[in-house]
Amino acid sequence: MKFLRYFPLILTTAALLSLGSCKQDLGQDPPFDYPDEGSSGVQLPDPLYHLACDDDLFLDGTLAGEMKTFTGESPMFVDGKSGKAYQNVDGQALILTPDAASTTALKSLGSYSIFMWIKFDGTNKNAAGLFSIGNKTIEVADVAFFLNNGNTTTPSEFFFKGFMQATGASGKPDAWFDAGDDAKIQNMAGVWAHVGVTYDAGTSTITLYHNGGAVCDRVLKDGAFGPMTFDEVSGICLGAFPSQVGLGSGAGWTAEASFYTGAMDEIYLYDQVLTPAQVTALYEQAK
Repeated sequence: MKFLRYFPLILTTAALLSLGSCKQDLGQDPPFDYPDEGSSGVQLPDPLYHLACDDDLFLDGTLAGEMKTFTGESPMFVDGKSGKAYQNVDGQALILTPDAASTTALKSLGSYSIFMWIKFDGTNKNAAGLFSIGNKTIEVADVAFFLNNGNTTTPSEFFFKGFMQATGASGKPDAWFDAGDDAKIQNMAGVWAHVGVTYDAGTSTITLYHNGGAVCDRVLKDGAFGPMTFDEVSGICLGAFPSQVGLGSGAGWTAEASFYTGAMDEIYLYDQVLTPAQVTALYEQAK
């Protein structure tokens, strides 16, 4: 219902010349599956990770492994942006412990795109974790994105921030995505918002999106940050930071962090950079 898988459509030159229309012959057996492009007509790639949150923790994507809550309790579901949504509470988080093949895929992520719908209750003052790829050997995470309204006096506005640490030939470069007021999103508390980032390893550029449109971008390490490759992946964490749930080593960082409290829906991780048109199409799917 929620995620539409797109299949490549291959037509030969002869077929293109001989057919005046590409519509499906309803009498064809078996029927031919044309890609559903949605109202925008823009095709989306297959995700590495997709969590629809429809009354279960079923993963629809390439990654596989054990998906559960941090405490082991049954997850709570509420009305979502599309169907149901996962409700995170203080002290709780969702964790994916990937299998061997999925761990290998995450270690060589390269470029990526992360998107989700959130309905934040706005009570967190410190950094509230949204999406992280954990690593037990470093303080924060391989990749971590979070909300923070601790340095604003307006409860309904939040700063979207992030951290990345890769394993490269020249060591372990790390960088914060902290664009200040450029990454401040207004009127976030209590409403559904589509948020996410794309990271282009070729240009070392990270771009923040909100409700289908680009908000700001930053070039990391003067364009020399490069591909996201990791020496360890302990799991994917939603609603907290890895060190809060046993997937990281940063005890000091944990003291400064908050659990995200609010709903989360339609969570995607891609191992490539979505174009602006594709980001808009992803937003329009559940708008």
